Amino acid sequence: MKRFFVLAAAAALLVGVSVPAAAVTHGTQPFDPVVEPTTLARSVQQDVELQLSQAATDIRAGFAGEAKPAPEPVYASGAYYGPVPVEFTGMFAVWPVPGGVLHDGFGYRDGGEFHSGIDILAPGGTPIIAAADGVVIRIDADGGLGQYVMVDHGSGIVAGYAHMIAGSPVVAPGQFVSAGEMLGLVGDTGYATTTHLHFLVEYGGARTDPMPFFG
Repeated sequence: MKRFFVLAAAAALLVGVSVPAAAVTHGTQPFDPVVEPTTLARSVQQDVELQLSQAATDIRAGFAGEAKPAPEPVYASGAYYGPVPVEFTGMFAVWPVPGGVLHDGFGYRDGGEFHSGIDILAPGGTPIIAAADGVVIRIDADGGLGQYVMVDHGSGIVAGYAHMIAGSPVVAPGQFVSAGEMLGLVGDTGYATTTHLHFLVEYGGARTDPMPFFG
């Protein structure tokens, strides 16, 4: 601010030095002399203009450097984003599709669609196995998940194995399964563009990222 007042004063002095008088009386006849700015006046003018320009640039840079407020995080309805309790880390002892490749993760995709689990690519007919010990609680099919099996792995953790080949589940509701035991076959039923397993995990009734459970 002090710098601004100094620059303003210099500009005012420049105006007093360089602006010609409106009329100067010589004897009884007024005349308008042409007053050329002196070299000193021109130098002062250029210096003031330069400093004013620099001051404006500094001000703009100051505003540009201000921190922008962080965007509010967006959460999917019915999804859990908190940390997985440490006792659950590594509770899934085996990968649910032997040789399957992780293709798509949990969360929002670029197009804005929420992906409620992970996708594991594998050829159609590849066995799908239980990731941990548990009890089969549901076998069903719908337009989204296609043919699927739900397994209760205990402690409020339920896993879903979806997009199986229709009719391929080899287990029944109420059946206990061990980690690595076959549940069905990889397919592309439901909302799927290729053969893969859509593996989802519910923690306390809310969908959550399955990956931390593999440790």
